[in-house]
Amino acid sequence: MHTKVKILFSAIALCLTITVSGMPANDSLRFEILMSSHMLKAAKIQPEFIGSVDVTSGRHILLSTKNQFWLLGWGGIKPLGKQVTSGMIRSFAFSPDSLLMVIKGNEVCSFDSKGALTKLFKLPGNEMAICAGEKVMYLYDQGNTRSNKAVYVLTQGGKYAVLFESVTPINAVAEWKNTILFASGNMVCQFDIKTKEHKVLATLSKEKTILSITPDPATGRIYFSTSDAIYAINDLTAITISRNIGGLVKFYGGGLMVFDPGKKFLIRITNIEQELKNPVPTEIKKVESKNTAPEALNNLSIIDFVKSGMSDALIIGVIKRSKVDFDLKVDEMIKLAENGVTSDVIMEMKQAMKRQESLKETK
Repeated sequence: MHTKVKILFSAIALCLTITVSGMPANDSLRFEILMSSHMLKAAKIQPEFIGSVDVTSGRHILLSTKNQFWLLGWGGIKPLGKQVTSGMIRSFAFSPDSLLMVIKGNEVCSFDSKGALTKLFKLPGNEMAICAGEKVMYLYDQGNTRSNKAVYVLTQGGKYAVLFESVTPINAVAEWKNTILFASGNMVCQFDIKTKEHKVLATLSKEKTILSITPDPATGRIYFSTSDAIYAINDLTAITISRNIGGLVKFYGGGLMVFDPGKKFLIRITNIEQELKNPVPTEIKKVESKNTAPEALNNLSIIDFVKSGMSDALIIGVIKRSKVDFDLKVDEMIKLAENGVTSDVIMEMKQAMKRQESLKETK
């Protein structure tokens, strides 16, 4: 076991009222510094953190490098458990019953009585991540090594089942009521577990990559982030929270925790709802409105996807997972082409209509 490392965090719980570039200069938004690169450097610790963060039942923050867990609390930061000597830690999350489940290589592991990681079961693929729901755990494909990426639900005994598949890597997953929120490329999507319907909530410009999603359990507002920005969506509203702070987001202690593993900083933002009374204009493109029942994709939906900067792969993936009602007469296809819809996407629109008609005939 490693010796306990103490850090004198003179500002670990210091609430600072600061003005962030791209945000209104007011006193409502507050930033609580939990960790910074300067603090780590002063303590002669320079860990290279992975992109995963969680909170223990004792309200400590759990971080990790590729071969070592770190526990951050009011007394400082200290190593947790033994160093990993084979394989690399990719992702971790606490289960609903507070068991720490760790993805190491292509295995799901947990700590044994000696503080070492032991295998629970093998994963269905490589480059996977894990997150917790209210009652179950979820696994998802983050890499490009498999042709069909998927989100899986994990149940007791190491059994898992595919919830849905994607043609592009899934960057983040979060459970919200009876739906799964997920990020793929520059898209925020929602999967209804009961109806099996997909819905695109919002997209960013095509050069952006969404890293993380988290819902606020108190307000129902959904937050997501890139490497350098944080956004909020709720019903028909899309708002920029910050244009110069980004990373992984997670609600903790009534505030939005933001962790940037590369820059080695961890903060908690509070009073966000007060700040949102004067929202900042955003580049988010709402591609679907919220309805009581899922709407079928139509020609205008596809044109909106193209204009919002979505890639062909993402558009095709959405078409494959949605109800459709396309008008594919010759003049309408010309309009699609004139609006930048590629032949590959139009071909998938045709195939989707054929699949849907076939399903109707078999019922």
